[in-house]
Amino acid sequence: MTGKTLVVGAHGVIGSAAAARLRDGGREVVTLARRGPVELPDGTTIGDHLQVDLLDAPLQSRTDITDVVYAAYTERETMAATVAPNVTMLANVLAGLPSLEHVVLIGGGKSYGEHLGDYKTPARESDPRFLGPIFYNDQEDLLWADAARRGYSWTVLRPDGVLGVSLGSPMNLLTGLAVFATISAHHGVPLRFPGTPAAWRALHQATDARIVAGAIEWALGSPAARNEVFNVTNGDHFRWEHLWPDLAGFFGLPSAPPQPMPLLDQMADKHEEWDGIVDRHALRPLPMTALASWPFIDGWLASGADMVQSTIKIRQAGFTECLDTHDSFLENLDTMRKLRLIP
Repeated sequence: MTGKTLVVGAHGVIGSAAAARLRDGGREVVTLARRGPVELPDGTTIGDHLQVDLLDAPLQSRTDITDVVYAAYTERETMAATVAPNVTMLANVLAGLPSLEHVVLIGGGKSYGEHLGDYKTPARESDPRFLGPIFYNDQEDLLWADAARRGYSWTVLRPDGVLGVSLGSPMNLLTGLAVFATISAHHGVPLRFPGTPAAWRALHQATDARIVAGAIEWALGSPAARNEVFNVTNGDHFRWEHLWPDLAGFFGLPSAPPQPMPLLDQMADKHEEWDGIVDRHALRPLPMTALASWPFIDGWLASGADMVQSTIKIRQAGFTECLDTHDSFLENLDTMRKLRLIP
C-alpha cells in the first residue's frame, strides 16, 4: 500500500461500504461520484471527495492515487445501451491515474446471463462468456488491455443480489423491500410476496455489502487476488418462501404467499403516503424514489430460475468471510431503522 485508494461510485451500496471498510482499515481513501460528499452508513463522510461526471471528460490527473475500487454504474433503457456509457466512465477513470498499481472492478451475476432466465448453475468464473450485450465484458476487456499495457494488476469481483444500507442508490433490494413493507404496514395488510410463484420457491443468493467490502480489502492486499476473477456471495442460499416470514416479522406483519403484482404499478400512487409516513415518524426527508427503484425490485422478484454462483475459488484463494442471508436482511433493516430511514 503505497498511495491513496479511490472509491468510484461511492454513493452506491457497495461503494459506501467499501469506503467505510477501507478507511477503518487504515487506508487513505478518496471518494468519487457525480454528486457531492458521500454520507456513509455510519453518518460520517470522507474528507477527500471528487465530484466528477465521468461521462463528460477524463478524471484530472491524480498521481497520489495508486489503487482503485470501481463500483460505479449508470442505468439505460436496454442492456445494449448500457455498454458505451459504462465503458466510457471506466476509461475516464483509468486515464487520469498515472500511478496505478491495482484496480478492483465490481461486476456481477449478469456476467453469466442470469438476467436472461435459466442459466448454468452453479456458475463458475471459468465458464465461457455468453454472447451479450453485457457491459461487464466490455469493461473487463478494457481493464485487462490497459493493465497489460501499463503494468498494473487487477481483480474482478462478481457479487450478486447486493444487500446493504445506502443513502443515494435506489437500485437496492433491501431498501425497496423496506419501503414496500412500511407501506403495507401503513395500510394494515399482510406482507404479501409480490413476485411470481416460481421466484417464491427458487434458490437464490445474496451478497451483503459488508462481505463485498471485505473482499475488496482482501483483493487490494492479497497476491492471490492479482489478475483473477472471483465470485463472492454471503456463502449460503435462500428461498423467499423461507425468508419472507422473517421479513414480515421484522415489521410486525403477518406473511402472505405470492400474489404477482408489479410494484411499479402498485406503488405508483403511494408517493404522498410515503411522504406522510416520513413526517409522522420524523424520518429522514427522503422521497420514495431515493430508496426504491421498482423496475429493479420487480425484476428480482420475478426471477424463477435458481441463482447460484460457486464461491469455491475465492475461498481457496484465502477470502473466507461469510454471513447468513437471513441475518443479513434483518441486521441491515435494523440499521435502516436506527438511521431513521424506516419507522
